[in-house]
Amino acid sequence: MRKSLFLITLGLLLLAACGGGKRYHALMHEADSLLTAGDVVTAYRLLAEADSQKTAWSRREKMDYELLKAQAQNQAYVDFQTDSVLRVVARYYDRHGTPNQRLKAHYLRGCAYRDLHEAPLALLSWEDAVACADTLSPDCDFATLFRVYGQMAGTYFRQFMPEKELAVRDKYCHYALLARDTLNYIRGLLLRNDAYRQLGDTAAIFKNIQHVRQLYLERGLTAEAAQVFPTAIQIALESQQFENARQMMHIFETKSGLFDQQGNIASTRELYYYLKGIYYLGINKLDSAEYWFRQTMNYQPIRVDACRGLLALYKQKNNLDSIYKYAILQEKELGTYLKQTQIAAITQAEGMYDYSRQHQIAQEQEHRANNLKLLLIILLAIVLVVALRFHWIFYKRKEEKQQLLNTYYLSLDELEKTKHEADILRHSALENEASKELLKDKEEQIEELELLVANMKEQIGETESIIRKQKLEESEIVKLFHFIAEPHHKNVPRAATTGEWDTLMETIRSHHPNFYYFIQKQELSELKQKVCILSYLGFDSSLIVILTNANKGSVSNARKSLAQELFHLNSARELNGYLREL
Repeated sequence: MRKSLFLITLGLLLLAACGGGKRYHALMHEADSLLTAGDVVTAYRLLAEADSQKTAWSRREKMDYELLKAQAQNQAYVDFQTDSVLRVVARYYDRHGTPNQRLKAHYLRGCAYRDLHEAPLALLSWEDAVACADTLSPDCDFATLFRVYGQMAGTYFRQFMPEKELAVRDKYCHYALLARDTLNYIRGLLLRNDAYRQLGDTAAIFKNIQHVRQLYLERGLTAEAAQVFPTAIQIALESQQFENARQMMHIFETKSGLFDQQGNIASTRELYYYLKGIYYLGINKLDSAEYWFRQTMNYQPIRVDACRGLLALYKQKNNLDSIYKYAILQEKELGTYLKQTQIAAITQAEGMYDYSRQHQIAQEQEHRANNLKLLLIILLAIVLVVALRFHWIFYKRKEEKQQLLNTYYLSLDELEKTKHEADILRHSALENEASKELLKDKEEQIEELELLVANMKEQIGETESIIRKQKLEESEIVKLFHFIAEPHHKNVPRAATTGEWDTLMETIRSHHPNFYYFIQKQELSELKQKVCILSYLGFDSSLIVILTNANKGSVSNARKSLAQELFHLNSARELNGYLREL
């Protein structure tokens, strides 16, 4: 019976495992099919929703799933928020994967660093990806390989490294051809213009555009052939080749398929409106130029170009008011543009060390880091022991001072009590011999107590004053004054009431009588007295305004007057410090 139950249970477990395996393979097959069909958003959503099922999968299945999900995420333009998963995936395939899997894993890891704005680490990962590719193998994943070079080229472009960009663009085009992806091959050729532009090689740009246009036309791609012109149009306008620009603009507007029936260009290409404005400005059709420049003003990323165009227009019209207006506006928009492009970050990235040596540097730094880590642990241990020792000494001394102060107060109370008793005995000593004896003992006791108090007072020094001030600042009424004056989520700042002021004055008299009697004998006005007390307690002017229900000017004048009357100061800046010394 037991054997039968065991076999049934084992069978059910095997069936469940097979069922789980079927569901996993169905999921991966469906997601891969969606990616192949170009429906990357659905593929990514499908894979993301299956994330909770990973616990039942083998390690290999998890790694294959994470790799496919990362591929879908990248193609769906969903930014990576961390590199942690892809680091694990890359390490796994370095040990257990094929060259194509290693290539893809390191490529996607580089994309994660790209999204995290870690350009050096991204380039390192992409160089690792290139090293993984087996280009001599007939089943090499050339499609991923040329995309690796595309990402590298984009990074070099953003860092203003046109020579390096051109070198990797060549490899992009080469492997796009090997992947039989003709369109990406042609796009790669066209993207070379970015590097030529940075190098200032306009001749190379025109030659490259004509070559790319011819390749598109040979394949019957007339719209794509017309879309190559904007950079050439801009260069022609800059060199005042207006007729050449007009011809290219006509083809671009009629054949590119980027314009709707109202003549509006496709989103993200609105810079063309600025080029039209420059063209009409160049052929002296100023009304048309102004129309297109004002069209450009509607798009925030290119408002600086619109301002530049309108400034040139009004210079040509000699309209001084408008020249002044758009000169200021251009400066403002230029400032905004520079902030958005993060020039400082680009400059920093441009000056980075040769990325090809980062592996060697990383290993050396890791060794140094381990030694430094050990040294830091030792130093921290020493610092901790020393800090604990000082902490113990500090609190021990503090405790001793507090005990001394307590003894001092008790002795003072005893002295006052003994003096009082001696006074009583003096009145009865005239009639009673026993009282005379007691009085003599009390007087001897008073002498001993006065000597003891004097010795302790010398030892205490300023401790008494400091502790009194500390107790005053920590009193409940001072805390209340801070609470009612400072905004919190449950209270609105307000002035202190008469009762609260009375409590504060009594607390000051109890804890710091010297200061209390000092301000009492100064014959200050009510406002000055309140300002004096709050300044002594360290409240800033904004809180004093609230607590006294006075205006800022009155409080400021009161502080200046107090500084002059009490301490003969020309400024209220040092008033708080002088008050604290009382």
